Amino acid sequence: MGQGRINFGFATYNYPVAEILEMARTAEDLGFTTFWIGEHYVVPSQYVSNHPAKLSHQLALSSEHELWDPLPVLAAVSVSTKRLKIGTSITIVPLNNPLILARATMTMHALTGGRFQLGIGSGWLREEFEALGLPFDNRGSRMDETLEILKKAWKGGFFEHEGKHFRFPSVMILPYATDIPIICGGNSDRALKRAAAIGDGWINSSVFELDEAARARDQIEKWRTKLGTSDRAFTYYLRPANTTAQGILALTREGFDNFIIQAPNVWPPGNSVSLAQKRAALKQLADALEITTSP
Repeated sequence: MGQGRINFGFATYNYPVAEILEMARTAEDLGFTTFWIGEHYVVPSQYVSNHPAKLSHQLALSSEHELWDPLPVLAAVSVSTKRLKIGTSITIVPLNNPLILARATMTMHALTGGRFQLGIGSGWLREEFEALGLPFDNRGSRMDETLEILKKAWKGGFFEHEGKHFRFPSVMILPYATDIPIICGGNSDRALKRAAAIGDGWINSSVFELDEAARARDQIEKWRTKLGTSDRAFTYYLRPANTTAQGILALTREGFDNFIIQAPNVWPPGNSVSLAQKRAALKQLADALEITTSP
C-alpha cells in the first residue's frame, strides 16, 4: 500500500473449533501476523446489560453463539501455525482468580514459544458476573489488583500479596521470569489510563472510525507522558470500521500500522457461510489490502 510495513491481524470467536484452526492457518498463509479470540463464559438466556460499543444483543451475545475457552483454542492455534502471534481479545480479567490466571498465562507463554499476548478487559455483562457468583460493580478495582498479582507472578520465584480483594502468603508458580505482553482493551477513560499505566499495547472495543481512533490514541499518549511511561514500547492494535484499502490508507497516514480485522467485517455473521467461502473471502480481503508474507 505504499506506506511501509503494515501489520494485519484477524479476530474471531463463535465458530466451530475446527474452523477457527483453519482460519488461523489461512490467515498465516496470507500474511496476517496476529490472531485473536474473544471470551465469554456463559450466555444468559435474558439480559439487560448493554454492550459498550452499542452492539445489539444478537451480535454481542445470543443463543446462537458458541463459547469456547480461548486459551486452549489459542494453544491449538499455536501448534497449527509457525509465526502468528496469538492473543485474547479480550480475557475478562475480573472473572478469574489471579493465581489461576497467572499459571494459565505462563503455561500459554511456554506452549506458544513466547507468541502469546494477554488482551485484558473488565467485562460489560452484569448477568455473566452474577451467574459466576462474582460482584460486577467493583470489577475495575479487582482487575487492577489482579494485574498487580500477575506481574508479581511473572517475575518468577516466590511472592506474596496483601490487597483489598486478594491476600495470600508466599507462593510460587515458576522459579524463573515469564515475559507476557499485556494488551489493554476498552474505550473508557479509565481503560485508556490503565493502558498508559501498565500496558504494552491497546486494542479498541468493537470497531473505530478514524477520528475515534486518533482521539483514543492521543488520550493514551497524554497519559503516558503524564505517568512517565512514554519511553516504553507500545503497540496500537486498531480494529477499524473501514476495512477498505482507502480506509486503511487513511489510518496509516494518521500513524497506525497494526490492524485487526474482525470476522464480521469479512463475511456475514451466522452459520450460512461455508468454510470454503470464508477462506475465499479472507483471501479476497488480503489481496485488496495487499497483505503479503514478505518481511
